[in-house]
Amino acid sequence: MLKVYLVQFDSKKGIKSENLAQAKKMILEAHPDEGSLVLLPEMFATGYLPQSLAESAEDFSTSESGETARMISELACTTNCTIMGAGITHAPDGFFNHVSIYTPGATKEFAGYDKMNLFFPEREAFSPGKDINLFRIKEWKVASFICYDLRFPELFREATKQGANLITIQAAWPAKRKAHWETLLKARAIENQVYIAAVNGVTTAPNHPHPLAGTSFIISPNGDIIAEGKANQEEVLTAELDLHAEKEYRKTFPVLDGIVPPDLM
Repeated sequence: MLKVYLVQFDSKKGIKSENLAQAKKMILEAHPDEGSLVLLPEMFATGYLPQSLAESAEDFSTSESGETARMISELACTTNCTIMGAGITHAPDGFFNHVSIYTPGATKEFAGYDKMNLFFPEREAFSPGKDINLFRIKEWKVASFICYDLRFPELFREATKQGANLITIQAAWPAKRKAHWETLLKARAIENQVYIAAVNGVTTAPNHPHPLAGTSFIISPNGDIIAEGKANQEEVLTAELDLHAEKEYRKTFPVLDGIVPPDLM
């Protein structure tokens, strides 16, 4: 069993110290169980695409290399949970849209992922990542993706072939395409028979010109919604995932036979 927490969060664009403090407050007030997995949205510390990418970019490689990495690492130690943050980091030719994962007691980044499919506004300044990156937590094998990656089913299928039984998405998905968000998340869960944990940013201010959709989701391997966030409210969602149930479902409805090696099922 693995307990997952999604921190549906309203990032104030460019106000990093305030965003970090609010994210920390929400996580600590949720009192996550030890050993859990906690997810924060895409670019949670800066808001999606802050005005100055150079000023917002950080090094996530160690707990002392950047302000956001330090906060993620400290929270991992305080809660005894694995924390999945996200932000902007430097690339050889610009920037990466990055997931950074810290485990309790670690002073170095446990795992990371650079967004492979860049959304249109990112393409001028950001470089695409090159690799799917899976990591282990307890008996789970987890693949992480970011927002626009959701529209590329081949990434999810490849992660499943590599043994993923939980796939996470950290997003800043807009409200005007909310229907796509829910439909694609369910599809990725159903076609790969995996749990999906998808945390989205949210916009709480009224009359915002480009609000985010909120509606974070935890979805079962057969497409059932286990937890769903509200459309305009900061909140922490949680659910307990059952790996044995996933494996039994794959046996009784063997969609992945011949696709996923038996030892990775």
